[in-house]
Amino acid sequence: MSHMAKARFALAFMLLQENLRGIVITGLIVGTCILVIGIPIARRSSPIVTLERLTGTVATVLDASPSPDTGITGGFRYLYGIRLDENGPLVFVYDAAPRAAGSSVSIERQYRENGVDTFRLLRE
Repeated sequence: MSHMAKARFALAFMLLQENLRGIVITGLIVGTCILVIGIPIARRSSPIVTLERLTGTVATVLDASPSPDTGITGGFRYLYGIRLDENGPLVFVYDAAPRAAGSSVSIERQYRENGVDTFRLLRE
């Protein structure tokens, strides 16, 4: 090993020692962020076990478009609060089709293998 290579190695080792705490903290923060983002995605991607068709009434409508230029870039997207007819809970569903508050809609409840229920508006 040449004298220059030894000097480079010593410099790299010294810099690593000085910054080790920051490197570890940054690694922990990045790992935590990956888990926080990945866990909901993994829960949602669980296989569907059964489907159930339900009816409900649109209680709230919120514009959930990603940007103010949605008319140009990709259309509108809405978040609907739907009160189910069966026992009255309020569920939230994303959809691109406009629907008026108070209108009756059909939705599909998807029971997933991991115990999570997801909902989807059905086209009528």
